[in-house]
Amino acid sequence: MRKTSLNYDLKAFGRYTLSLKWHFVLLVAGVLLPVVLFAVAVVHKLSLNERAASERRLALAARNLTQDVEWEVSSTARTLQALAASERLDQNDLKGFYKEAKRTAKTQTTWLSVILLTPDGKQILNTFRPYGTALPLVNEPESVQMVVKTHQPTVGYLAFARLKNQWAFPVRVPVMRDGKVRYVLTALISSEALTNIIKNRTQVDGEWTRTVVDGHGIVVARTRNPEKFVGKSGTPSFLKRIAAKTEDVYRETTLEGAQVYVAFNRTNFSRWTTAVVVPADVIESPPRQAMWLVIGSGLGLLVVSGVGAIALSRSMSESIISATTAAEALAKGEYPRINPSSIKEVALLGQALEFSAQLLQQREQERDENLRQSEAARAEAEAANRLKDEFLITVSHELRTPLNGILGWSQLLSAGKLNPEKVEIAIATIERNAKAQAQLVNDLLDVSRMITGKLHLELRLLNFASLIMSSVDSVRHAAEVKNIELQIQLAHVEPILGDQNRLQQIVWNLLSNAVKFTPEGGRVEVHLRQTGSVVELMVSDTGVGIKPEFLPHVFERFRQADGSTTRKFGGLGLGLAIVRHLVELHGGTVQADSEGEGKGATFSVKLPVTARQENISTPAKTPVDSAPSLPETQHRLEGVRVLVVDDEHDARDIAKAVLIQQGAEVYTCASAAEGLKQVFTWKPTVILCDIGMPQEDGYSFIRQLRAREVDVGSHIPAIAVTAFTREEDRLKAIASGYQTHFPKPIEPTQLTAVVASVVGKIK
Repeated sequence: MRKTSLNYDLKAFGRYTLSLKWHFVLLVAGVLLPVVLFAVAVVHKLSLNERAASERRLALAARNLTQDVEWEVSSTARTLQALAASERLDQNDLKGFYKEAKRTAKTQTTWLSVILLTPDGKQILNTFRPYGTALPLVNEPESVQMVVKTHQPTVGYLAFARLKNQWAFPVRVPVMRDGKVRYVLTALISSEALTNIIKNRTQVDGEWTRTVVDGHGIVVARTRNPEKFVGKSGTPSFLKRIAAKTEDVYRETTLEGAQVYVAFNRTNFSRWTTAVVVPADVIESPPRQAMWLVIGSGLGLLVVSGVGAIALSRSMSESIISATTAAEALAKGEYPRINPSSIKEVALLGQALEFSAQLLQQREQERDENLRQSEAARAEAEAANRLKDEFLITVSHELRTPLNGILGWSQLLSAGKLNPEKVEIAIATIERNAKAQAQLVNDLLDVSRMITGKLHLELRLLNFASLIMSSVDSVRHAAEVKNIELQIQLAHVEPILGDQNRLQQIVWNLLSNAVKFTPEGGRVEVHLRQTGSVVELMVSDTGVGIKPEFLPHVFERFRQADGSTTRKFGGLGLGLAIVRHLVELHGGTVQADSEGEGKGATFSVKLPVTARQENISTPAKTPVDSAPSLPETQHRLEGVRVLVVDDEHDARDIAKAVLIQQGAEVYTCASAAEGLKQVFTWKPTVILCDIGMPQEDGYSFIRQLRAREVDVGSHIPAIAVTAFTREEDRLKAIASGYQTHFPKPIEPTQLTAVVASVVGKIK
């Protein structure tokens, strides 16, 4: 009865089911179709992402092109502003100014001429024509009127320079005297020069052309067929786009009729716009090819798999049916027999197999996906940790290296077993390593200020040659220790406008690097010369040189030619990055050259001469980042009572020792509360107070002191002595009630000089 019932059920299933081969075909289709569709969807998504990425790269190229154009214009404007400060104009010596302008024009490779205009647009002089020649009105008056109106530098529009017989555009700056525009000074830049500048920049893949248009939509420069399109208006659709937006990427038809993608970006002056263009196929062809490849491969796979499934099902059908019968027999406890049969098998076996297969596939996919996500995340975390660890290891090593010498010699000194000669060596070693460690901290702080844009200059006229000699003297001992020959050739140059401490930092970094990387018996050469309105400092050495592949990265932060643990030379890789930033803040440029490893290196710094003045001189030896230094006899502090407030025992002791040595009476306190108590009982002449202290800091101390002074009618000068050395820290200290701000670590001569100056003891 059981066997008859089973046969009946299977026949009933046969009316509604398909044979095994068709289920195989459907199974293959059911498995492959989602995969193919998923692949198509993924490729489509990736194609969209790739197109978006290509558009972003194109937009970035347009922004970079804008920066290049803005830099060129800004450089021209700065040079013009320097020329506008000429005393010749104050003296109404137009002929002398004509010669000076002509010399300046020769130093600028992009300038066609320098033109001096009256505010109403009349040409007074033009370096392209002899002085005194009658000149016409300005060719492009709109930008002249803008300069007169805004008192700001302005870039004009493209016009045809008849005297030069070529297209050009003006960069104009006002010549201000007594708050009024006396003249408009103009540099005429050729379209061809601007084209060459943008042509030499790194191109994006498949780039078609680069274009710069002025505020009227006229093509100023174009890398492709410039002779045909410069001076012509852009396409109407392009002009409409740039009028509506400051930045965009879109599909366009070029002036030549080509289908392209255009990325444009608006400059920050005169509504000029830059554009980078690539053929449409460069953006669209790769995704399209990938899509057709996936679709074709999927269809082919479906056909091949379907044919294979049909062929395979023929040989498997009898085995499956036999296995089904055998399974049923085994369930009954009967001996399993596998016999040929034509009964449809899917209803009894296919559903179970399909369910099991789907369940296993789902679990495997979930497991693989979880594993894959865990491995992206782990790799990213490991990479981030590795970068962090490498930097921290380098910083730790460089800070610990001088600390090792300081700690070791300090312990030997404490033991009291060193002879006098060794004591002198120990003290010199401790001082040298402390200064090295302070330099590392200063470099890190300078880089922080550079990154946050808080590094500012205090400008004044300087004798650059004297400043260089001061830096040379500071590295002379290190050179003599290595038997390095110092060759100094300093020509007479005009004064430059700059920050004395920062310029000396530039020179010292270059010289110390040259001595550091030059082997014993080598040579370091220092040359100073002036070419036109540019002063050039060259530092050359016969040292280890620079590898060609590292030369482009020599001024980047935290980059070192050898960053391994077996490296020969230490350092954080910050010095040259600081040099470049400081040079650029002064309106100059710095360049590194080397013929290769082992062949030495040359660093060239070019700075503009911004004014002339006779009898300019500066002290030959002025320490970098220091307070005014005076002879020791002028720092005597007899009769001065100094209250020192600092929670650090060592800091109190060093300040006390330095001041007592100069004749002062000193009382020390470890907290703000104790300091306030002693102020009105001991009555000091001056107060030295730390800022960072527990419970109450130095700001709270000075505020309470000043509040109580009002009641007693007295005022005690106070100096903030702290490791917080940022400009905002100095301003905050003074605003809180301190007379001045003195940075740690303490240098004895500087400390006594500051105390003496505050109490009026410097004679």
